[in-house]
Amino acid sequence: MLQSSQQTDEQLVSQMQSAFRRDPQKANELFTVLYKRHEQRVRLYCVRMLSDTEPARDILQETFVRLYNTLSEGKNIHNVSGYIIRTARNLCFNLKRDTKKTVCVDELEIALPVQNGFGHVNHEHNELLEIIGVALDCLDDEYKEAFILRYYSEMSYEEIADVTGTNANNAASRVFRAKQKLKDLLSRYRIDIERMTD
Repeated sequence: MLQSSQQTDEQLVSQMQSAFRRDPQKANELFTVLYKRHEQRVRLYCVRMLSDTEPARDILQETFVRLYNTLSEGKNIHNVSGYIIRTARNLCFNLKRDTKKTVCVDELEIALPVQNGFGHVNHEHNELLEIIGVALDCLDDEYKEAFILRYYSEMSYEEIADVTGTNANNAASRVFRAKQKLKDLLSRYRIDIERMTD
């Protein structure tokens, strides 16, 4: 039998649902494997969509609480990764709708503060990511989200289409347009978005 870390998400879910009644501790251990597997991808998505680590942390937690509750109720989830990102996406959009704020790229300064805790060791690279993060906030949500799912969550166009309820061609088009808009916004700082995303 494969170790938990080598099993597919679907195998883990099946074992978890069997274990909830007879061995809750085993179910929790299996859930921890799922959490560790998907946590960073969801965290990066939330941080980039919200441009703020505190609410992103809350949404990350709520996303996995909902996953746990859904599984403990015995409901089937055929695509765990898709379910998690869709849940985080809905929570992010709900929060954005309830707390709308705007950011103007004209106020962008090169010496932006660097947020901690996301694994980047190069200060210059961190600064670039922060500049791109501010520029992302100037995009419409559909373009911003497509860019984040592609380059931060490393999803294929098909996966992006599944999460956003569109088709792969439309997803690719949104990513392309996001890159073009970012290129225009960042050109004044001589940041080559093409080089960073190829």
